[in-house]
Amino acid sequence: MFKALISDTKAWRNSIEAIAALIDEGTLQITKEGLKLRAMDPSQIALVDFVLPASAFDEYKVDAPSNITVDFAELSKITRRSKPEDKIEFSLKDNRLKMVFEGEANRRFNMSIIESTTSPPKEPSVEFTSEIKVGANILKEALKDAELVSNHVALVVDEGFTITAQGDTGSAEIKLKEENLMDFKVKEKSRAVFSLDQLNNLLKASDQGSIISLKIRTDAPLRVEYSIGDGRVVYFLAPRIEST
Repeated sequence: MFKALISDTKAWRNSIEAIAALIDEGTLQITKEGLKLRAMDPSQIALVDFVLPASAFDEYKVDAPSNITVDFAELSKITRRSKPEDKIEFSLKDNRLKMVFEGEANRRFNMSIIESTTSPPKEPSVEFTSEIKVGANILKEALKDAELVSNHVALVVDEGFTITAQGDTGSAEIKLKEENLMDFKVKEKSRAVFSLDQLNNLLKASDQGSIISLKIRTDAPLRVEYSIGDGRVVYFLAPRIEST
């Protein structure tokens, strides 16, 4: 049996958005410690690793661990209908995920569970050479500047943290000031190029108060991590290998 109640609807909405930004279907692991998910996007370019602990819920009861595969695109549509004052109650019955939004009205939704035999992918093993922590708003604004000239961006870590973009019509360089970085660790110079669309998708569920942790190694997958309420989401994004 699984039954849970959450009143932090904003955190729940952002959690589902963080997953739905990358995958359509995924297997949610329901454990006594909380909810977990690890899945690759359909293009096999990015991985999402999500954890929402039992402490994030007002009530949380699991008799035995179970895995359910759900359509996160559909779950996201339902979740967006929640209101800030709602409480959301979850349960599993008859191979369906049941959700009750308790607020001005009691609204009930049922979602069919999808059959799946796939196993969660392994986390990439990368020895990163740089780590930066920066406010989500600062990072998003820098990416908007880069987007003016290109659809991909280079993240460069040396004596500082610089975001560069090169396009057919021009170029952009945004060097973040050291005082605006919460953390800055460098073992060696790092540079890797990534899709701007993919990066923006990974940051979609972060809000202005989020602290984004970036771990970088030259031409290696980028690791992006931030908190969502009591939960945490980690992404790995494959680099774009430039032709020489």
